[in-house]
Amino acid sequence: MHKEVYDRTKFGRDADSPPGRKIELTAQRIKISRNLLAFRARDASVIDALIGTRKGAHSSFLAISGAKIFVSTKRRRGNNRKNDDARQLFLHRRICQSLTRMLPSITLRSMPEDDEKFRTNILYVEDDPASGRLVKSIAEREGYAVTVVTTGQAFLKHLAESKPDVVLVDLHLPDSSGLDLLAKSRVKYPDVPVIVLTASDSVTDVVSALKGGATDYLTKPIDHQRLVVSLGNAVKLLRQQEDLSKLRSELNETYKLEHMIGSSPAMTKVRELIRQAAPGDATVLIMGESGTGKELVARALHYSSRRAGKPFVDVNCAALTETLIESELFGHERGAFTSAISRRRGKFEQANGGSLFLDEIGDMPLATQAKMLRVLQERNFQRVGGEEKITVNVRVICATNQNLEEAVQNSLFRRDLYYRINLFIIDMPPLRERRSDIPELARHFLSVSGRSGKYRAQSISDGALTALCEHSWPGNVRELLNAIERALMVCDEDEIQTSHLPSAVMGGSRAVASGSKQATDATPVPTEAGSQNFIEAVEQYERSLILTALKKCNWNKTQAARNLTISRRVLMYKMNNLGVDRPTTD
Repeated sequence: MHKEVYDRTKFGRDADSPPGRKIELTAQRIKISRNLLAFRARDASVIDALIGTRKGAHSSFLAISGAKIFVSTKRRRGNNRKNDDARQLFLHRRICQSLTRMLPSITLRSMPEDDEKFRTNILYVEDDPASGRLVKSIAEREGYAVTVVTTGQAFLKHLAESKPDVVLVDLHLPDSSGLDLLAKSRVKYPDVPVIVLTASDSVTDVVSALKGGATDYLTKPIDHQRLVVSLGNAVKLLRQQEDLSKLRSELNETYKLEHMIGSSPAMTKVRELIRQAAPGDATVLIMGESGTGKELVARALHYSSRRAGKPFVDVNCAALTETLIESELFGHERGAFTSAISRRRGKFEQANGGSLFLDEIGDMPLATQAKMLRVLQERNFQRVGGEEKITVNVRVICATNQNLEEAVQNSLFRRDLYYRINLFIIDMPPLRERRSDIPELARHFLSVSGRSGKYRAQSISDGALTALCEHSWPGNVRELLNAIERALMVCDEDEIQTSHLPSAVMGGSRAVASGSKQATDATPVPTEAGSQNFIEAVEQYERSLILTALKKCNWNKTQAARNLTISRRVLMYKMNNLGVDRPTTD
């Protein structure tokens, strides 16, 4: 980096700056490619200027725009390709000389320091003044803010007063050990990267520092490029930790018990059971029909417990074959089977310290059930093809849509495993048993889907809500979600009407019949479907409604849609799907 300090009084005054004010222009050389350099102005932006320089075998073109300065450094034909760095340094000096000559015609303004490095504060403890100055000089040239302290006490005092972004620690200090300071820094700020610098090249020191939580280990004399790369990696790690913490806090907020939709007595009981089970580590069994939200309950249980900061790992036992489920759960060693080209951690290891959710445990093979029983009893296991016993601290949460008692009677599920996992049972009620929650769920799904900005509808009519409440919902909450998404796709109005709902929902609704009273007076409602199934009967009923409305309006589709209280687009969609065409006349 080349740094020049110019006195504004030499080049005239402006209204914004007092006489004699020093204006500092700092440019950092960045090699983009062989023929292109870029310079970033750190303390001031140079704008509206164009400078050309030429000397010897080198030619350069300087374009200054905002805070970035671009330079073309093409060689003349036949020029030697060696000494790139020397040539670029020459061009750098040449550009700064040109800036000096052109300064009277250049406008300077302060540049907002929005670069990531400007927000990075480094705390460095070093008892050697020369080493401290060197590291500080290198780091500040890269745009970091560095604070150097010479003793362990001063280092701990700075830690107590403010949180640094990156910590540099010398291993050998007169009043304390660098490893002790490393440990104290990691305890106070676990997410702050720590880099150890020392003149010792002992392998023991390296191992101790890395085991203590250091992200890197640098030996003196400090290599310039090595330090720059290490600081860059530390900053990246810091930002990743910040993003991870933000994501975890969002997950904790998302799966809070207070955010579970439903105020019916059945859901109130479910929330109470979750509160009772959350503090302990006992295995929990969640039972309920498919689509009732068993995984949501499992996540709420995890994020309400003391394990909330640890992993939540889910496994669908029904989706894995008998030959793969053991490897998926317990992992495998290299060469354990044909495709085992490397060691792989299983779900139990991945969930260590957190919770493991076994969905559809009733579909687990009997052979795997025996190993699962042993893991739940002893909390250790062996990888497939391995001999070492691995101990884990995992809370197991199971879910099933089957009647496990009947499965035990039919010898499809181990009795001892059933008694091991049913220590605490949470029954998820089907949606038809908590109809009072349907309006609240529907509005929630509408709000969530509406955030994408893809749909027009912002609300749902009372008639549509009545139709939703009257449906039996064999698919439970999942079916309700699909119904809302389908309605949003076909709705071209600001409010979802009954006509936008799926045929299965609308056919069983009394709201459609009352909303289309004129049409239904002339069309009898089918009371028996005969050999038809439910969907066919509903389609036949829709077809008869549409035909009657069209005949009354002399096949005026706009008027027919208005009489049926639906949009013309929905009417055309229904006519195409149901095969309704105007009869041809001879």
